[in-house]
Amino acid sequence: MRVLLIAVALVALAGCGFKPMYAPTGGDAVIGAVSVPEIAGKSGHVFRTELTKLLGAERGSATSRRLEVALTERIGSLGLRVDESATRADLTLTADYVLFDATGAELFRGAVTQVASYDIPSSAFGEVSAQNDARERAAAMLAERMRAELAIRLSQARTAQPAPVVAPPAQ
Repeated sequence: MRVLLIAVALVALAGCGFKPMYAPTGGDAVIGAVSVPEIAGKSGHVFRTELTKLLGAERGSATSRRLEVALTERIGSLGLRVDESATRADLTLTADYVLFDATGAELFRGAVTQVASYDIPSSAFGEVSAQNDARERAAAMLAERMRAELAIRLSQARTAQPAPVVAPPAQ
């Protein structure tokens, strides 16, 4: 009975027009091959490393695209002690990006932001260590958000393009 119920559910799902984002119709990868040039700064290095790892699984037969990223980092203090020193901070990473196709034409551009909070201990070394940890966490989360953003935007671009017209066979 359970097998019959699952089979009916699958048939109904197939008929509703559901298309998974991570499985394009051509059988190719959603994002495809993307090269990411060096990004300046500690955050840029960690972000590029994480993004390259995530996009490495997306290699497909498509021609290589290039992703240009400008990363900005901002630190804002939150909590204050009696002596007016900060007890908590937010590290905000913003990646402004432009995706180019293999010919160098711009496909689209956008921005992705990620915030990581951290406590500020009383020692100076502790603050540097906490800040570096927050930087690495923010860069890793930002890389995952960037991968998802690219997958969504490329999926939308594929569905917006008209399907190729196949000529009827000659008689």
